[in-house]
Amino acid sequence: MKVLSFGEILFDIIEGEPYLGGAPLNFAGHLAQFGVKSYILSAVGHDALGTEALRQIVELGVNTEFIQIKENYSTGTVPVVFQNGQPHYTIVEEVAYDFIEIQGVDTALATTGFDVLYFGTLAQRSEASRNTLKQLLANKSYTQIFYDINLRRNSYTKEIITESLQHCSMLKLNDEEVEILSRMFFQELLRMEDFCTRISLEYNLEVIVITAGAKGCYIFEGHELYFVNGYPAKVVDTVGAGDSFSAAFVYHYLKNGDALVAADIANRLGAFVASSRGPLPVYTAEIRKVLGV
Repeated sequence: MKVLSFGEILFDIIEGEPYLGGAPLNFAGHLAQFGVKSYILSAVGHDALGTEALRQIVELGVNTEFIQIKENYSTGTVPVVFQNGQPHYTIVEEVAYDFIEIQGVDTALATTGFDVLYFGTLAQRSEASRNTLKQLLANKSYTQIFYDINLRRNSYTKEIITESLQHCSMLKLNDEEVEILSRMFFQELLRMEDFCTRISLEYNLEVIVITAGAKGCYIFEGHELYFVNGYPAKVVDTVGAGDSFSAAFVYHYLKNGDALVAADIANRLGAFVASSRGPLPVYTAEIRKVLGV
């Protein structure tokens, strides 16, 4: 399995300490721990954090061939503060990942042959990176295109979300984002099942995954909504827990085609990450056994 993530590489600054992250990189890093051939198309600055990011990404086992180094822009950072256990972000703008280019890597990207393309919303805030994503999406050879919506304040528009939905086969969002999209697209707060039915039909989605924190997640597939219970965790921080969930879900869904089994395993990994510091903890033997890797 070969997977290409597109989007931000950044450092979450948690209690003064820098932790490598960004949803696309977290996703790629977890897949690499599964043994997947994992790539990311992104950019870092020509600075100390950029050098450190590349070092850590190599250690994670993620292919760095498509990571660009920007002379005139710094590596992305996000100071994180916690309120009632939930992370709140201040996302620095005009950083390296806002200027991801396809020029110079387009041929290599086209010939590598990826099974899955993963992307989110944040890196689409800039025209340069958004145009690069459009060129990636023009390639119709992916088995699945996974859109992890990951809305961040002042970093999305209805137009961006609409265009993203038109290209993806799998959609992941959280229960709060369901409310936002319900009002955005249907001008009312729909029941979750009604929202899934309408958005799925309108954009021809194969699977919709809705995370609900520690409670678990919902899966909408084949016109039916299912709930999959979560697992208890002694929460250290929740940064990256949703990204680990996405990685486990995609891996196991492509492996066995059973969305409910994939969601159960993904809930287990999400709980493990939430009970660890940082978004990319090294897996224990126990969690590796659960994941089957």
